[in-house]
Amino acid sequence: MLHILIVDDNPTDRLLVKRELQQEFPELRVTEVADRSEFLNAIANNNFALVVTDYQLRWSNGLEILRDTKSRYPNCPVIMFTNSGNEEIAVTAMKAGLDDYIIKSPRHYIRLAVAVRGALERKAAQRRAALLENRLQLLLERLNVGVFSSTLDGCLLESNQAFLRLLGVSTLAETQAVNLCELFWKLSPTDSQSQVQEIILPQANSQSKYLLLTQYLNTNDDEAVIDGVVEDITALKQAELALHQLNETLELRVQERTAELEDVNSQLEAFAYSVSHDLRAPLRAIEAFAHILLSNYATALDANAQDYLGRIGRAAVLMNTLIENLLDYSRLSRSKLPLERVDLNAAIAKALTQLEEEIRSKQAHITIVVSLPIVLAHPDTLLQVLINLLANAIKFVAPGVQPQVRVWAEEVEERERGRVGEGESGTEKNSYFPPSPHPPSFSPSSQFIRLWIEDNGIGIAQEYYERIFGVFERLHGEETYPGTGIGLAIVRKGVERMGGRVGVESTVGQGSRFWIDLRKVRV
Repeated sequence: MLHILIVDDNPTDRLLVKRELQQEFPELRVTEVADRSEFLNAIANNNFALVVTDYQLRWSNGLEILRDTKSRYPNCPVIMFTNSGNEEIAVTAMKAGLDDYIIKSPRHYIRLAVAVRGALERKAAQRRAALLENRLQLLLERLNVGVFSSTLDGCLLESNQAFLRLLGVSTLAETQAVNLCELFWKLSPTDSQSQVQEIILPQANSQSKYLLLTQYLNTNDDEAVIDGVVEDITALKQAELALHQLNETLELRVQERTAELEDVNSQLEAFAYSVSHDLRAPLRAIEAFAHILLSNYATALDANAQDYLGRIGRAAVLMNTLIENLLDYSRLSRSKLPLERVDLNAAIAKALTQLEEEIRSKQAHITIVVSLPIVLAHPDTLLQVLINLLANAIKFVAPGVQPQVRVWAEEVEERERGRVGEGESGTEKNSYFPPSPHPPSFSPSSQFIRLWIEDNGIGIAQEYYERIFGVFERLHGEETYPGTGIGLAIVRKGVERMGGRVGVESTVGQGSRFWIDLRKVRV
């Protein structure tokens, strides 16, 4: 009987998964997990053959389920069946050992049973391969090792029986028919003290025997001699050929998986297009009609009705902004971002122009400390990053406090980027930069420009440093500080796609200093 663990806090989704798998596996036993305690109890029992998990769980996520399962049972297949993941999550999960990633939609349910069967077959194949490898290792341990001693001109002085068998002769006298100088490397007193080589020894059956020869130059009674060890590595060579064939098969599987991920990508693009065009149209209608009612029929409505319509209009505007931000984040993950020379002075000026209304309403004071350098960046993405960082610096201040924002830049080298230094102001604060799932590969001498944006805002507690760079992570209520909770996620994604890094230094009540690293333009 096949026992499968289903991790999903949605009972309807669990039922659909169970129903789909029962059609393919009649003798199926299912354990359903809806919370952490049930999951910990299930993995403690170690009696399931495969795990199917959602990504977005109220109490955890699919990556944590994957890591917990693999840490206990490295060979247990795990399949992620979700509608809340993305390409980045899929790639990260595959690198962590995920066996398959399937979009949770009616058209993909049929793929679930296929993925489960494939994962179980791969597990069985890996088990057979492991058994075969163990038997091969045992066989190699039992092989005879030949030991010999010869003169520099190839005359065999002594050897053991294993050496004679490896050469295909029965007695020491028969070795005279074998030219050891042609078969083995000839050592001279000026050569290295040891040499290792592989030798191909033709056999009478048109086959070849592979030998590994290790020989040493020694002196015996003032006479230079060659002492050596010979091992039969024919089985090992045959195993290497089998491994090469297995690698070719694995390469084909990688290509198939890549094609599947490309299909998922195209579906994500289609979904983004649908969201952009189909979902935003009714939102615009809701906002427009709410505005019409407030404008043309205000006298016919009481105060409560006017308040409700105002709330409807504001909710529609917020929803439209949220969709725009999600689409921006999605595009950052999929689009190609060619880098070019960008003047940070011009980029900051353009960002401040777009934030002109917010700056005026908040009476914010922006200071550019010195002239900023030129960097390698994607202009539109950099502009989006700067707008989000400057907007946050203006917005997150205590009531009645005039926002004070300072911007400056400094040079850092690749080897120094892991150390968030004191910065321009010389004050040390709690610091953090999120680890990148795809760190850029630059040489240790690569130079970067670190752009700082400092504010006099409310600050961020240290325990929230990691959360603020996630999607939909908000530390304050919508009424206190409006927003969608995606801004810093867009900043992080955009900077990393440009080969840089983002970080923060902050103290509660004393403001924050966000920084981004961008490639310096070499003169």
